[in-house]
Amino acid sequence: MAAYFQFDLVVVGGGPAGYAAAIRAGQLGKRVLCVEKENLGGTCLNWGCIPTKALLDNADLVRKLQNDAATFGLSFDNLKIDFTQMVKRSRDIAGKLSKGIAHLLSKHKVKHEAGIGHIPKANTVRITKADGTNTEVTAEHILIATGARSRTLPGIEFDGTKIISSREAMTLKAIPKSLAIIGAGAIGCEFADVYSALGTKVTIIELLDHILPIEDEDCSILLERVFKKHGIDVLTKHKTDKVEKTASGVKLSVSAADGSLTKIVEAELVLMAVGVTGNVEGLFGKDVPVVIERGHIQTTQYKTAVPGIWAAGDVIGPPWLAHVAHHEAINCVEKMFGFADHKIDYSRIPGCTYTHPQVASIGLTEKKAREKYKTELKIGKFPFSASGRAMASGETDGFVKLIFTTQGELVGAHMIGAHVTEMLAELGLAQKLEATENEIIDLMHPHPTLSEAIMEAAGVADGRAIHL
Repeated sequence: MAAYFQFDLVVVGGGPAGYAAAIRAGQLGKRVLCVEKENLGGTCLNWGCIPTKALLDNADLVRKLQNDAATFGLSFDNLKIDFTQMVKRSRDIAGKLSKGIAHLLSKHKVKHEAGIGHIPKANTVRITKADGTNTEVTAEHILIATGARSRTLPGIEFDGTKIISSREAMTLKAIPKSLAIIGAGAIGCEFADVYSALGTKVTIIELLDHILPIEDEDCSILLERVFKKHGIDVLTKHKTDKVEKTASGVKLSVSAADGSLTKIVEAELVLMAVGVTGNVEGLFGKDVPVVIERGHIQTTQYKTAVPGIWAAGDVIGPPWLAHVAHHEAINCVEKMFGFADHKIDYSRIPGCTYTHPQVASIGLTEKKAREKYKTELKIGKFPFSASGRAMASGETDGFVKLIFTTQGELVGAHMIGAHVTEMLAELGLAQKLEATENEIIDLMHPHPTLSEAIMEAAGVADGRAIHL
């Protein structure tokens, strides 16, 4: 006789992976419970993707008013920045969206428990509530979707006041006079953009050759140039050897990657933005042999080493992106209930950084494309300085760069400029449907729009651009 379980699925974690999995299982008619220790929506909605974009848009408005108002025919006296209201606006947006997730769970008959989930044995989840009380539930399937959190460098510990993570950077009480940022990935660069616009003296320290080191070098180099124009000190090819707390803030000992030079960087705060590690602590009892390696749960097609226990999203490792977690979770649920068994193409993961200008990409960088295809490439690059729409909005920094094989296959797309993250889905769809450069050129793009730069870049690759 088959065992009886209270739920078909218990999801531990209510972030982009967890709530998506719970809702999809609810849509399939399953009995579902979602356990989340904090606010629904996870790090992305509450402490990452959404509230940071609110701060970035605030900062962009400040920079435009301070630097470009006269160009647009505007003048005013005594511009004031209410940082408390900026932070409140960001938090209010996160709160509203979190309540929206609760509504969606209810709509799909998904039960929700606030508490910490622990798996003491197979098919069992123990939920510890804020008051310390415990309840246990049983489930045929358990999905771990606990996400990830900021990590730090050896010997440097977060204290939440002088050595902070992105979480504290979103809720500071006042604008810091100076800020050192260790790590120049998307998180580090976005906070550099926010605080430099608000008047903070920002220094970025990055070990690799360029900021945004996983992006195409042309995009990284241009963003470095814009950052320097904004007064940000960019120290690439540098490593942080030591961070000391002082009476006035922090003192960083920084050296060139080749060891040839050492300097001191002093700041009011240091933001650690060197990556994340999975939230795996305390999840499993000693008789639940789930394999954890380098801070992440090891899976094969979302299955852990223990039958009935699955994992998806940031907790299973890179790429640590909300949209990846969302799709992994849905695929996982459909797979566990025999609904479908399709796979994610990890070679076509869209990447977005919401600095000003924004950076967006999909597919191979030029360097990786040349390693794979050698000289059998056609590259088209169209600058926004030649775009009428970009000129009209005063946003001419940047370009669209498309990489094609000689047969016309789109293998990489890289953009830097205003609103390019909103243009990326067209190129993702083009790749998925195997659109050629000719088809991109032939697609009638509306005028005047920034998206015309995609058509023009394809035209450059084929020697058919009209406006360059």
